Amino acid sequence: MRSLIILSIAVVALFSCTKVIDVDLNEANEKYVIEANYSAEDSTVRVMISKTSSFFEANESPKVNNATVTIVDALGTPTTVNFIGDGYYELTGYAPTFNSTYTLNIAADGNGYTAQCFLPNPVQLLPITYEYFPPFFGGEDGYAAYLNFNDPADTVNYYLMVLGKDGEQWDNLSDILSQDDQLTDGNFVERPLFGRELYQIGDTVKMELRSVSKTQYDFTLEAQSIVGSQSGAPGNPTNNWSGDALGSFNAYSSSRQSVVIQ
Repeated sequence: MRSLIILSIAVVALFSCTKVIDVDLNEANEKYVIEANYSAEDSTVRVMISKTSSFFEANESPKVNNATVTIVDALGTPTTVNFIGDGYYELTGYAPTFNSTYTLNIAADGNGYTAQCFLPNPVQLLPITYEYFPPFFGGEDGYAAYLNFNDPADTVNYYLMVLGKDGEQWDNLSDILSQDDQLTDGNFVERPLFGRELYQIGDTVKMELRSVSKTQYDFTLEAQSIVGSQSGAPGNPTNNWSGDALGSFNAYSSSRQSVVIQ
């Protein structure tokens, strides 16, 4: 009987204390999000421009279709990056000049944004090797692929590595691997790379070695740290855009190798 009385008092207290709490979300100012990549491998500049959306906006971020996008080489020659549609701009057949800095200019709605990125020389991958690993910690057995290349001597290099299998490329932010040459300058590099899963007999291993600027290298590491953080209030990674835009401009060179596990 005593327990029933206590329960009844608790229920009455719960409902009597109920009130509407007005939470002020204080929406942040709208910002441009500019994701731009210049791949020297296929001589293509790709730019996606959107805006941050409201907390209450159910739709995807609005795309920016009225921008003027221009890339400028080290000699100061501007070239227009053409609008394709739905916030996407592209320039094909843009031949690279390695070891030089490119500037990307964006103009839209009276706002201007500029970013610069250094394009390093490509570093050639050597043939992929692989090694069998038995099951561990309850996982499956399989093969890990080894990254092999000769790091250029007396040159500071930053690398991002992308793995894949058969027709799939694992290029999500969380999949990208990184390495600098602080401890390997001028040496032969042999490193096992573990992707989403170990490879099996008959799988085609794909590997891409991207040579990037220090700015993009740091941006990728910081972005991965933020995405993987358990913090309740993650920030935005430091980028190379002026004008308080989000995103990044990355100019990079690549080399690739593939092998079938046998």
